[in-house]
Amino acid sequence: MLCSIEHSNLIKMIGYCDKGNDRVIVFEFMPLRSLNLHLRDLQPGQKPLDWKTRMKIAEGVAKALEYLHDQKDPPVIYSGLKTSRVLLDENYNPKLSDFGCAKHGLKWDYAPIHKKYVRGYGYLPPEYFMTRVLTLKSDVYGFGVVLLELISGEKAIQANMRGSGRHSILSW
Repeated sequence: MLCSIEHSNLIKMIGYCDKGNDRVIVFEFMPLRSLNLHLRDLQPGQKPLDWKTRMKIAEGVAKALEYLHDQKDPPVIYSGLKTSRVLLDENYNPKLSDFGCAKHGLKWDYAPIHKKYVRGYGYLPPEYFMTRVLTLKSDVYGFGVVLLELISGEKAIQANMRGSGRHSILSW
């Protein structure tokens, strides 16, 4: 599937090795690493992202999802959008990475992915936990959570103030 996907906001596969027991995929280098490292717990001397950069990142992620959902035939469910999977190049251009959960070959939104376990708690829609089914709408929900994180700088899931569990950014 990786070979058939090409968009400026999706990580590029440079090459791969499949020899004997060795299986390696090489992707383009993203010097600014993942978005989550730029939203909170900043290193000394690291400045927070300005508003213009945050909106540039949001637009790039939206364009990547639009490509996967509307320009690929059949559409691709990315399934697992979160800030740690949004990588940044030297100009803060975002690129979605980690297509390990992506599903190619769906013709309509109602042709779902059935999963027993998917990474990204906090970025998945509530109905996923009842049905274990991901759809194109699941990606849109995840984008909404990433957008809230971009705007607020807060994590999708945080420890409860009383220490008795976790709460979602959506519960604000």
